[in-house]
Parts: sequence; C-alpha cells; structure tokens
Amino acid sequence: MLLLLWFSGGSAGAAAAASDEYIAGYAAGLLEHEFHLSEAVVQVEQGRVTVFAARLAAEDPAKIVAALQAIRGVVHAEVRTAPRPQAAPGPGVVEAVTPRSESKFLPRGLLVDPLHADLRWPHFGASYHSLSSGGREFASAFGESFAVYRDAAPFQGEWELGIQAGVFGVFDTEKRSIDLINADYTFGIVASYRADKLSGFVRIRHQSSHLGDEFLLNNPQVVRINLSYEEIDLKLSYDLTTWLRLYGGAGMIVRKEPSTVGRETTQGGVELKSPWLFLGGKIRPVAYADFQTHARTNWSVGQSIMAGLQFENARIGDRKLQVLGEYYSGPRPDGQLFTQRVEWIGMGIHLWF
Repeated sequence: MLLLLWFSGGSAGAAAAASDEYIAGYAAGLLEHEFHLSEAVVQVEQGRVTVFAARLAAEDPAKIVAALQAIRGVVHAEVRTAPRPQAAPGPGVVEAVTPRSESKFLPRGLLVDPLHADLRWPHFGASYHSLSSGGREFASAFGESFAVYRDAAPFQGEWELGIQAGVFGVFDTEKRSIDLINADYTFGIVASYRADKLSGFVRIRHQSSHLGDEFLLNNPQVVRINLSYEEIDLKLSYDLTTWLRLYGGAGMIVRKEPSTVGRETTQGGVELKSPWLFLGGKIRPVAYADFQTHARTNWSVGQSIMAGLQFENARIGDRKLQVLGEYYSGPRPDGQLFTQRVEWIGMGIHLWF
C-alpha cells in the first residue's frame, strides 16, 4: 500500500512538474537568481516559453534559452529583448514576472565586461612571449575587479561602484634565476553604468612601476625611472550584437612622476565571441584587439591582439578560462620600460571570475 501511494505521489509530482504553472514559476526563479533579469515577463502556453526582457545586460541569450529548455515540460523557449507586453495574456497563457532589482551589496559579476586584450586589466593570467629580438619572457597577472554596491539607475539601467587591484610582472626566462624585469602595481576605484547594450565606466587609478634587482644588476646601462601616476579615464562600450562589441575612451594623468611624462591617454578596441558553443556549451572561440596611444610614448600605437578558446560554464558564464594566442607590437607596456619598443608572439592562460 505504501509503495502504491509513493508511486502515485511520484506520478502526480511529475505531472505537476510539467504543468505550465510550474514551468512559469521555475523559469521566473531561474531568470532572477542565475541571470539577474529584473522585471522579465515569462509567458507559458502548452510548454512553450517566451521571455520578454527590457534588457539582457551582458547575459548570453543562448545560455538563457538552454537553461529554460532544460526545465521539465518545456518544449520550446525563446527570449525577446522587448519591454513587457501591454496587452493582457490570452486565454490559456500562464504568466510570471521576476521582481524589480533592488540595491545589492557585493553583487555577482560586473556591469561592464573586462577589456580582455588590455594588458593591464586586473585578472589572473600567465603568458609566455617570444620576442622578435630573440629573447623569451614570462608575464604574470594577479588581480581582480569586483563590484561593491549596485543599484537601479535612470533609463532602465544600473550603476555600481567597484574596486580594481592588480600586480603585473614580466620575467626573463633566459636567465638561470628567471630574473624579474619589471613589476607594475595598480589600484583603482570604478563607477560603472549599464543600460542594455550600452555600458561604461569612470575610473581613477594609481599605478607604480618597479624594476627587478637582478635585472638592474645585469643591465647597468638601464637608467631607473621612478614611474608613478594617478589617472582618471572614461571608457564606453557598446554591444552591436551578442557576438560583437566595440569600446573606446580617453584618460588624463592628474599626478605624475617624473614630471616630464605626458598626461593624455587613449584606448579603443573590438571583441568578438562566437555565437556558437561546442562540447555541450562549454567551449566558445573568441578574438580580441586592443589599441592604445599615450602622450608619454609620443602617441605611438600599442596593439594587443588575442584569439583562442574560452572554456565556460554550460549554463551561466561568470567564470571563464581562456587559452589564447597573443601578439603585441608597440611601446613596451611594462612600466619603467615604456620608452622601449617591443614585439612578441606568445600563448597565454587567463582566468576571469
């Protein structure tokens, strides 16, 4: 008798799990907690799910659809970037709405995606460079960008206040002791905004540069520069499609040492991420290009180009591991050595949280 009741309960639960009411509630919870969609409307009719979202921020529509289709009873799912329908849902349509986003302390993710090919964007990474001059170098990056506070903003947007910090080192692998050549330390406070496809930030950051002791001992001809400055910069980013992004902006150094260093900086770039995922939604081809010119290098262009594979969560994309081929040409990005020109090709591993 107990077994009969158990199997009956299980059948009833399975039936309920496949109902439109269940699907609508489950989908709304999924969109709120995993994808952070505010005031998204979920409409379900006979297992067919339609989501209306005024904005998707940086979320990938393909991942949202894949997550919805994994819900028991869903036969079709689609996401429309459109405001909530004015007309009432028709007969037989079940509707659910995610709540309006409220202020959040230490929220997950960032409103502005990283500038992936920017060699001084804080993250965790390691690269091996083969220089056109014949040398070999190892470059490391230790740092992170994270949001401290986020809240709603005008034009159906959001704003956040965040912090960046990082250490970037470059080592001479041809020396037996793998000498540290240069280390750059950076810290910044970032105010960001995002409204659908448009995003941007204003940042004030400090950077100081230090040459390695062994490098100085082995290169007495190098004159040490006590390079240190604070910079205010503005960057804007626009997602032309789900797979193509453009960004650009400028900055001004407000305090500098030595005093002869030029103040103005500019930066722009393009990022492409494949709309097609492989290996069950875990691998995505990507390509990035970043271009910078600074007054301190007489406006010589530094170009950083990277392309390869991104390994990511099959449902949500907060954490990403990238294996990239890398090319750089231009003024050396390593702090005190900015007066030198360098060119390299290499391979790198980069982790983004």
